[in-house]
Amino acid sequence: MPSLPMYFPSAFSLSQALQCAGLVEAAYDQYEQWLQQDKPRKPSDFNWQAPSMSGWSFSAPVWSILSELKYINESEPFGFAAMDPTGAVYLVFRGTESAQDWVDDLDAKQSAYPWQSGVGQVHAGFLKLYTSLRDQALQAVDGLQPGGNLWVCGHSLGSALSSLAVLDLHTQWPDQPLQHYNFASPRVVDPSFAAYYNGLSIPTYRVVNDSDLVPEVPPGVTDSWVYQHLGLAVTFTASYSSFAGDHSMADCYLYAINNPNAPMNG
Repeated sequence: MPSLPMYFPSAFSLSQALQCAGLVEAAYDQYEQWLQQDKPRKPSDFNWQAPSMSGWSFSAPVWSILSELKYINESEPFGFAAMDPTGAVYLVFRGTESAQDWVDDLDAKQSAYPWQSGVGQVHAGFLKLYTSLRDQALQAVDGLQPGGNLWVCGHSLGSALSSLAVLDLHTQWPDQPLQHYNFASPRVVDPSFAAYYNGLSIPTYRVVNDSDLVPEVPPGVTDSWVYQHLGLAVTFTASYSSFAGDHSMADCYLYAINNPNAPMNG
Protein backbone atom coordinates (compact mmCIF):
# COMPACT_ATOMS: atom_id res chain seq x y z
CA MET A 1 0.00 0.00 0.00
CA PRO A 2 1.50 3.39 -0.94
CA SER A 3 2.18 5.80 1.90
CA LEU A 4 0.20 9.00 2.26
CA PRO A 5 1.90 12.32 1.42
CA MET A 6 3.53 14.25 4.24
CA TYR A 7 1.75 17.32 5.59
CA PHE A 8 3.94 20.28 6.52
CA PRO A 9 2.96 23.12 8.87
CA SER A 10 2.96 26.52 7.17
CA ALA A 11 6.22 27.70 8.76
CA PHE A 12 8.06 24.40 8.24
CA SER A 13 10.91 24.68 5.73
CA LEU A 14 11.48 21.51 3.75
CA SER A 15 14.77 22.86 2.42
CA GLN A 16 15.99 23.46 5.98
CA ALA A 17 14.82 20.03 7.06
CA LEU A 18 16.82 18.53 4.20
CA GLN A 19 19.86 20.61 5.16
CA CYS A 20 19.61 19.50 8.78
CA ALA A 21 19.12 15.87 7.78
CA GLY A 22 22.19 16.00 5.55
CA LEU A 23 24.27 17.40 8.40
CA VAL A 24 23.03 14.70 10.76
CA GLU A 25 24.14 12.14 8.19
CA ALA A 26 27.57 13.82 8.25
CA ALA A 27 27.65 13.32 12.03
CA TYR A 28 27.02 9.60 11.50
CA ASP A 29 29.81 9.58 8.91
CA GLN A 30 32.08 11.23 11.49
CA TYR A 31 31.38 8.30 13.80
CA GLU A 32 32.12 5.81 11.01
CA GLN A 33 35.47 7.52 10.40
CA TRP A 34 36.20 7.21 14.11
CA LEU A 35 35.48 3.47 13.97
CA GLN A 36 37.68 3.07 10.89
CA GLN A 37 40.55 4.70 12.83
CA ASP A 38 40.18 2.12 15.64
CA LYS A 39 38.23 4.40 17.97
CA PRO A 40 40.93 6.79 19.19
CA ARG A 41 39.98 8.09 22.63
CA LYS A 42 41.94 11.34 22.43
CA PRO A 43 40.47 14.01 20.15
CA SER A 44 43.99 14.87 19.02
CA ASP A 45 44.39 11.33 17.66
CA PHE A 46 41.25 11.47 15.52
CA ASN A 47 41.58 12.76 11.97
CA TRP A 48 38.06 13.76 10.96
CA GLN A 49 37.54 14.57 7.30
CA ALA A 50 34.68 17.05 7.42
CA PRO A 51 32.23 17.18 4.51
CA SER A 52 33.43 18.95 1.39
CA MET A 53 30.83 21.71 1.13
CA SER A 54 31.72 24.90 -0.69
CA GLY A 55 31.77 27.94 1.57
CA TRP A 56 31.13 25.98 4.78
CA SER A 57 33.26 26.00 7.93
CA PHE A 58 33.32 23.19 10.49
CA SER A 59 34.32 23.00 14.12
CA ALA A 60 36.39 20.22 15.58
CA PRO A 61 34.32 17.17 16.61
CA VAL A 62 32.26 17.53 19.78
CA TRP A 63 33.29 14.74 22.15
CA SER A 64 31.47 13.02 24.99
CA ILE A 65 32.90 10.96 27.84
CA LEU A 66 30.25 8.33 28.57
CA SER A 67 31.86 6.38 31.40
CA GLU A 68 31.23 7.08 35.10
CA LEU A 69 34.62 5.51 35.83
CA LYS A 70 37.11 8.26 35.14
CA TYR A 71 40.01 5.83 34.81
CA ILE A 72 38.26 4.15 31.84
CA ASN A 73 38.30 6.46 28.84
CA GLU A 74 35.18 5.94 26.77
CA SER A 75 35.15 9.27 24.95
CA GLU A 76 33.78 9.43 21.41
CA PRO A 77 32.71 12.08 18.89
CA PHE A 78 29.02 12.93 18.88
CA GLY A 79 28.73 15.74 16.35
CA PHE A 80 29.99 19.17 15.38
CA ALA A 81 29.09 22.79 14.68
CA ALA A 82 29.11 24.21 11.16
CA MET A 83 28.66 27.58 9.48
CA ASP A 84 27.10 27.92 6.04
CA PRO A 85 28.04 30.55 3.44
CA THR A 86 25.36 32.95 4.74
CA GLY A 87 26.77 32.91 8.28
CA ALA A 88 24.10 30.65 9.77
CA VAL A 89 25.48 28.25 12.37
CA TYR A 90 24.29 24.68 12.96
CA LEU A 91 24.84 22.48 16.01
CA VAL A 92 24.49 18.83 14.99
CA PHE A 93 24.25 15.58 16.96
CA ARG A 94 24.07 11.98 15.79
CA GLY A 95 22.10 9.27 17.55
CA THR A 96 23.28 6.05 19.11
CA GLU A 97 24.74 3.33 16.94
CA SER A 98 23.06 0.58 18.97
CA ALA A 99 19.44 1.70 18.96
CA GLN A 100 17.92 -1.56 20.15
CA ASP A 101 20.25 -1.79 23.14
CA TRP A 102 19.52 1.84 23.96
CA VAL A 103 15.78 1.22 24.03
CA ASP A 104 16.17 -1.95 26.09
CA ASP A 105 18.37 -0.25 28.67
CA LEU A 106 16.51 3.05 28.85
CA ASP A 107 16.64 4.56 32.32
CA ALA A 108 13.59 6.82 32.58
CA LYS A 109 14.37 8.64 35.83
CA GLN A 110 14.22 12.43 35.82
CA SER A 111 16.54 15.13 37.16
CA ALA A 112 16.11 18.88 37.53
CA TYR A 113 17.49 20.89 34.62
CA PRO A 114 20.61 22.28 36.32
CA TRP A 115 21.41 25.49 34.46
CA GLN A 116 18.18 27.41 35.10
CA SER A 117 16.27 26.95 38.34
CA GLY A 118 12.59 26.12 38.27
CA VAL A 119 12.50 25.17 34.58
CA GLY A 120 11.48 21.57 35.16
CA GLN A 121 12.69 18.00 35.00
CA VAL A 122 14.45 16.18 32.17
CA HIS A 123 15.46 12.60 31.43
CA ALA A 124 18.40 11.82 33.73
CA GLY A 125 20.29 9.66 31.22
CA PHE A 126 20.03 12.21 28.41
CA LEU A 127 21.06 14.96 30.82
CA LYS A 128 24.12 12.99 31.91
CA LEU A 129 25.22 12.57 28.31
CA TYR A 130 24.53 16.20 27.40
CA THR A 131 26.44 17.40 30.46
CA SER A 132 29.47 15.39 29.31
CA LEU A 133 29.65 17.25 25.98
CA ARG A 134 27.97 20.58 26.79
CA ASP A 135 31.10 22.68 27.18
CA GLN A 136 32.59 21.40 23.94
CA ALA A 137 29.33 21.94 22.07
CA LEU A 138 29.01 25.55 23.19
CA GLN A 139 32.69 26.18 22.45
CA ALA A 140 32.23 24.72 18.97
CA VAL A 141 29.39 27.14 18.25
CA ASP A 142 31.19 30.09 19.82
CA GLY A 143 34.33 29.36 17.81
CA LEU A 144 32.40 30.01 14.61
CA GLN A 145 31.47 33.48 15.91
CA PRO A 146 27.75 33.20 15.16
CA GLY A 147 26.12 36.41 14.09
CA GLY A 148 23.04 35.20 12.21
CA ASN A 149 20.59 32.33 12.30
CA LEU A 150 21.17 29.43 14.67
CA TRP A 151 19.94 25.92 13.91
CA VAL A 152 20.03 22.87 16.18
CA CYS A 153 19.42 19.39 14.77
CA GLY A 154 19.76 15.72 15.67
CA HIS A 155 18.40 12.21 15.20
CA SER A 156 17.22 9.76 17.87
CA LEU A 157 19.42 10.16 20.95
CA GLY A 158 20.91 13.17 19.16
CA SER A 159 17.43 14.74 19.19
CA ALA A 160 17.44 14.52 22.98
CA LEU A 161 20.84 16.23 23.02
CA SER A 162 19.68 18.90 20.59
CA SER A 163 16.58 19.56 22.71
CA LEU A 164 18.71 20.19 25.79
CA ALA A 165 21.11 22.36 23.79
CA VAL A 166 18.38 24.72 22.59
CA LEU A 167 18.03 26.48 25.96
CA ASP A 168 21.79 26.95 26.17
CA LEU A 169 21.96 28.55 22.74
CA HIS A 170 18.95 30.72 23.52
CA THR A 171 20.66 31.91 26.72
CA GLN A 172 24.07 32.50 25.12
CA TRP A 173 22.78 34.20 21.96
CA PRO A 174 19.35 35.59 22.93
CA ASP A 175 19.11 38.09 20.07
CA GLN A 176 19.74 35.64 17.23
CA PRO A 177 16.99 33.70 15.45
CA LEU A 178 17.02 30.09 16.64
CA GLN A 179 15.22 27.06 15.22
CA HIS A 180 15.26 23.37 16.06
CA TYR A 181 14.69 20.53 13.59
CA ASN A 182 15.01 16.97 14.85
CA PHE A 183 14.22 13.46 13.67
CA ALA A 184 12.87 10.46 15.63
CA SER A 185 13.13 12.16 19.00
CA PRO A 186 12.31 10.22 22.15
CA ARG A 187 10.40 11.96 24.92
CA VAL A 188 12.88 14.07 26.90
CA VAL A 189 11.17 16.35 29.44
CA ASP A 190 8.36 16.71 31.97
CA PRO A 191 5.29 18.94 31.45
CA SER A 192 6.83 21.90 33.32
CA PHE A 193 9.93 21.92 31.13
CA ALA A 194 7.80 21.46 28.00
CA ALA A 195 5.60 24.44 28.98
CA TYR A 196 8.66 26.61 29.61
CA TYR A 197 10.36 25.56 26.37
CA ASN A 198 7.26 25.96 24.21
CA GLY A 199 6.62 29.34 25.83
CA LEU A 200 9.89 30.61 24.38
CA SER A 201 8.33 30.35 20.89
CA ILE A 202 11.46 28.80 19.40
CA PRO A 203 10.28 27.07 16.19
CA THR A 204 10.75 23.37 16.90
CA TYR A 205 9.80 20.66 14.43
CA ARG A 206 9.92 16.99 15.38
CA VAL A 207 9.88 14.83 12.25
CA VAL A 208 8.53 11.43 13.26
CA ASN A 209 7.66 8.16 11.55
CA ASP A 210 4.45 6.81 13.11
CA SER A 211 5.88 3.28 12.80
CA ASP A 212 9.09 4.13 14.69
CA LEU A 213 9.24 2.88 18.29
CA VAL A 214 11.85 5.33 19.56
CA PRO A 215 9.51 8.38 19.70
CA GLU A 216 7.28 6.31 21.98
CA VAL A 217 9.92 6.02 24.71
CA PRO A 218 9.95 6.69 27.52
CA PRO A 219 6.19 6.14 27.83
CA GLY A 220 4.22 9.27 28.63
CA VAL A 221 3.68 7.96 32.15
CA THR A 222 6.64 6.00 33.52
CA ASP A 223 6.43 4.99 37.17
CA SER A 224 6.05 8.33 38.96
CA TRP A 225 7.39 10.40 36.05
CA VAL A 226 5.43 12.09 33.27
CA TYR A 227 7.08 12.76 29.90
CA GLN A 228 6.15 15.02 27.01
CA HIS A 229 7.48 15.77 23.56
CA LEU A 230 8.63 19.24 22.56
CA GLY A 231 7.55 21.36 19.63
CA LEU A 232 5.34 20.44 16.71
CA ALA A 233 5.20 16.94 15.26
CA VAL A 234 5.64 16.53 11.50
CA THR A 235 4.47 12.98 10.94
CA PHE A 236 4.54 10.38 8.22
CA THR A 237 3.99 6.64 8.06
CA ALA A 238 6.61 4.26 6.69
CA SER A 239 6.56 0.69 7.96
CA TYR A 240 9.62 -1.37 7.02
CA SER A 241 8.75 -4.21 9.43
CA SER A 242 11.93 -3.87 11.46
CA PHE A 243 13.07 -1.70 14.34
CA ALA A 244 16.18 -0.56 12.47
CA GLY A 245 14.34 0.09 9.20
CA ASP A 246 11.59 2.18 10.79
CA HIS A 247 14.17 4.22 12.73
CA SER A 248 16.98 4.64 10.18
CA MET A 249 18.03 8.22 9.51
CA ALA A 250 19.21 7.53 5.96
CA ASP A 251 16.80 4.87 4.76
CA CYS A 252 13.64 6.09 6.48
CA TYR A 253 13.75 9.76 7.56
CA LEU A 254 16.00 11.20 4.88
CA TYR A 255 14.14 9.24 2.22
CA ALA A 256 10.80 10.55 3.48
CA ILE A 257 11.70 14.23 3.36
CA ASN A 258 13.35 13.74 -0.02
CA ASN A 259 10.10 12.12 -1.24
CA PRO A 260 7.35 13.86 0.74
CA ASN A 261 4.58 12.83 -1.66
CA ALA A 262 5.39 9.14 -1.13
CA PRO A 263 7.56 8.97 2.01
CA MET A 264 7.93 5.18 2.15
CA ASN A 265 10.50 3.48 -0.06
CA GLY A 266 8.95 0.58 -1.93
